Amino acid sequence: MKTKAAVLRGVGQDFEITELDLDPPKAGEVLIRYVAAGLCHSDEHLRHGDIVPRFPIVGGHEGAGIIEEVGGRRHPAEAR
Repeated sequence: MKTKAAVLRGVGQDFEITELDLDPPKAGEVLIRYVAAGLCHSDEHLRHGDIVPRFPIVGGHEGAGIIEEVGGRRHPAEAR
């Protein structure tokens, strides 16, 4: 399946919205359809070089959404 993400390719560069291929969830993972998401100050640390990850990296770790699929075994987030 396809998804869109804010991708950072290196220090000092801008995030770019890119379409990526997304694997189905594996055991212990969930697929979330995001309704709202955003970049935060932690992502700016990546962009400015205060924290240097392996590039490219997908930014954003805060969001709200709906669980669409649960991979493998039952996940604690799964509705009962």
